Amino acid sequence: MDHYHYSTVEKKDVTDYGSTHTTIQVLIKPEIAPNFIMRRFEIGPGGNIGVHGHWNEHEIYVIEGEMDLVDKDGKKTHVTNDQFIFMPGDEPRGYENNSDKPVVFLCVVPKKKE
Repeated sequence: MDHYHYSTVEKKDVTDYGSTHTTIQVLIKPEIAPNFIMRRFEIGPGGNIGVHGHWNEHEIYVIEGEMDLVDKDGKKTHVTNDQFIFMPGDEPRGYENNSDKPVVFLCVVPKKKE
């Protein structure tokens, strides 16, 4: 069993979907785990990940901060630290940090089977 600290994992800027002030770290990579990928996102104050969709479900756990989840119609749902969300596949979603502090969350997604 291997263990690591998130600070040792490369942080990359997220720019897809018109995203701003957002970084991603792939904590558990596809080549390590057979079924799932674990990612850590940080959205800075005023930042966002634009509305988009994926084939796969997303399981999200908010570690710190607060954000609005935005659906395809622009409806917002506010979530805060220690809340978790299940997002079905093919359901468009976006994320907005309208606060003055960063929001950090984990997102676990299934790997696409070959």
